[in-house]
Amino acid sequence: MSSRRRTALPGARRLWVLAAVLIAAQLILRAYVLARGNFYWDDVAFIGRASGPLPDARLWWADYDGHLMPGALLTAGLLTALAPLSWPVAAASLLVLQAVASLAMLRALVVLAGRRLLVLVPFAFYLFSPLTVPAFAWWAAGLNALPMQIGLAVAVAETVRFVRTRSRLAFGLSLAGYVGGLLFFEKALVVPFVAFAAVAVGRAVRARERPVRSTLRRGAPLWGAYAAITALWLVLYAATAHPRPGDHTVWFTGHALSRSLHSVLAPAALGGPWTWYRVNPGPPIVVPSLVVTVIGALAVCGVLVVTAWRSPRALWAWGAAAAYFVVSLAPVYWLRSSALSSLLLPLSLRYFPDFAAVLALAGGLVATARVVPPAQRVRRVRPALAAERFAAPLAVAVTVGFVVSGSVSTVRFAHIWHANPTATYLANLRAGARVYAGTTVLDDEVDGRIMSKLAYPDNRLSAVLDRVRPRPDFEEYAPEPILVDPSGRFLPGRVTRVRSVQPGPIAGCGFRVDEYRPTVLSYEGRLNFWDWVVQLNYLASGAGRISITQDGIGQTVTVPVQRGPHTLYVRVAGAGYGLRAQAITPGLIVCVSGGPVGLLVPR
Repeated sequence: MSSRRRTALPGARRLWVLAAVLIAAQLILRAYVLARGNFYWDDVAFIGRASGPLPDARLWWADYDGHLMPGALLTAGLLTALAPLSWPVAAASLLVLQAVASLAMLRALVVLAGRRLLVLVPFAFYLFSPLTVPAFAWWAAGLNALPMQIGLAVAVAETVRFVRTRSRLAFGLSLAGYVGGLLFFEKALVVPFVAFAAVAVGRAVRARERPVRSTLRRGAPLWGAYAAITALWLVLYAATAHPRPGDHTVWFTGHALSRSLHSVLAPAALGGPWTWYRVNPGPPIVVPSLVVTVIGALAVCGVLVVTAWRSPRALWAWGAAAAYFVVSLAPVYWLRSSALSSLLLPLSLRYFPDFAAVLALAGGLVATARVVPPAQRVRRVRPALAAERFAAPLAVAVTVGFVVSGSVSTVRFAHIWHANPTATYLANLRAGARVYAGTTVLDDEVDGRIMSKLAYPDNRLSAVLDRVRPRPDFEEYAPEPILVDPSGRFLPGRVTRVRSVQPGPIAGCGFRVDEYRPTVLSYEGRLNFWDWVVQLNYLASGAGRISITQDGIGQTVTVPVQRGPHTLYVRVAGAGYGLRAQAITPGLIVCVSGGPVGLLVPR
């Protein structure tokens, strides 16, 4: 074995050992975050969507709040079918994805920069940067962000390998990484551009001539394949997803980008922000600090100065990362801007995980840059050589400091993230489902603090508890007024009297409902549009079914009736001056007397 080979092996071993230690520390820290967390907001909507048949592709290849992410929705559906409302299972999926993403990023950095210990500096930034924490802790966001990071790392590494070696395997893996990322997050459309930049900038920082032209020529088949997949995906997205409407403004986009720079990226350069704030049901947000912002900005300037001093060409890598920052975030802020949008949006850090990965890749490219000899940097060689002597210890100190700082930020985030009402709500909901198993209960929406009403019909109790066994039977009618309160508890209820069904014109019967013509069960006044509950007091000639709807506007509800006198509680959304009722079963006659129409509240 040559002396060169003998000296290379210990360095490679140190790289793998230290990388393994860093990954293990990251996963332990992330496991702590998950242990303090639970399902949140869109997570519950993902669970609700899993109530449909899993083989039905229309559930997954469908718009979700302007996104097309069949892989994320299907994964959530499969995990929900396997373990309904189980946070440990959902958390385990995030931890596994994070482990794969970390390994993929390590491989991408090694492919870019080689097996050198300097790779651990950008790798540690990726592992412990708070920029990636909020999206990781949130299941729905993690099912977007983590597969995209995996796809990005795989595509970049294999694209570099293909351009170097023209390997068919690298060609296939590049496209697999791209498609895999797209299936979970449409933002992965940026992957081909990042892969191209990684190759071209890598050639530029190593002083290769005409890096862009040579990159285009050597990777032409792969660029064509990337373009074809991108075009097909854009067609699918245009036909499926519907971006949020709103008064999109350049003003909001510009201010959001500015706030992202001074309130997010500057503290992140130090491993910050360290301080978080939360008002439920909103996510935790960064608490900006002028002092931290200034110090972080100086740290960024210091990195650029050192880069320019050691290798001016390496500034191309940081310039490419800056371009990615603008190009990837500006469309997001533009589409999210509206009259109701808040400039606090960037402070949730939801849109930065992929940028942290790009920054790490840029750091890997900087590590490969051709270093200008010390004699060419300054007139006096001796001070330059002295500075070189302290470069390695300084890099170690900076990396360790960043790891500690990022860990502090992550732990503080976990404490804030723990204040989440969803955990208690779902625990109570599942306990109540066991108590009322087999009982018919009025279907309703999950509390608005747990999930947005815009998620209908995925926010219905029947959808969220669909995979849970045992559970109640949810219908638009019920023999008893049972409701779920804002904390998720099943409670006996009563109907408030906003309006009332009048006694009716027929003595001893009230309103006669039969099969021949609709009967209007009139109120004492108009009822405005809402999701109303009717206490239906009736006397039926036999068992059968009748249809009920608001006489102004509303959906028709079909309810069963039993022979004799009974009371039924029916949810009839709509507006009007009464209820329009008609028997569906031939020969059925139902007498309906007065009853309250209003809201279902705890008794």
